[in-house]
Amino acid sequence: MDQQKLDRAIGRRLKTLRMQAGMTLNELAARSGVSRAMIGRVERAQSSATASLLNKLCAALDVSLSGVVALADKPPERLVRLADQPQWRDPESGYRRRHASPTDAASGIEIIVVDLPAGARVPYSPWGRTAFTQQLLMLQGAISVHIDAKTLRLREGDCLDFDVMRAVTFENESRQDARYVIVIRRGTAQGKA
Repeated sequence: MDQQKLDRAIGRRLKTLRMQAGMTLNELAARSGVSRAMIGRVERAQSSATASLLNKLCAALDVSLSGVVALADKPPERLVRLADQPQWRDPESGYRRRHASPTDAASGIEIIVVDLPAGARVPYSPWGRTAFTQQLLMLQGAISVHIDAKTLRLREGDCLDFDVMRAVTFENESRQDARYVIVIRRGTAQGKA
């Protein structure tokens, strides 16, 4: 799916979720800290949303970023071919995210493959509304994960289990792109993805 089509699909999905939650643009703006004008531009696909902006909207709508990017409009399936796995690229950092697992999997587990370009930094605000945990498994390269004031440096093969009720920033301070897998399990702790 090209970026314009994906932006339109994300916009439609966010608008649908907002309406299902019974929220106006003003209510979502107040709850998320994102301006009403920016939410409108994203819903109309007049602007590509950044990871940070989507994170704020998803937290306010009580949905995962994966659920919005995956755009699951069809019934759950056990097999998702690589070609059918939704991919999204953050226009600000170049961060790429591929939703590898079937959406709405019966296991409650989501698997996300992330490519973090050299020099990229992606911050996420704390999220405490819907409980779930996640683990990060480094496949290639190295990154720093900043959780509040603590910094953890991860290399190939390292695995980090963490909650995200605190501010989390993923940073690739190296000259090489990094790749990692995020595994999310819903309903097991207080956190976000």
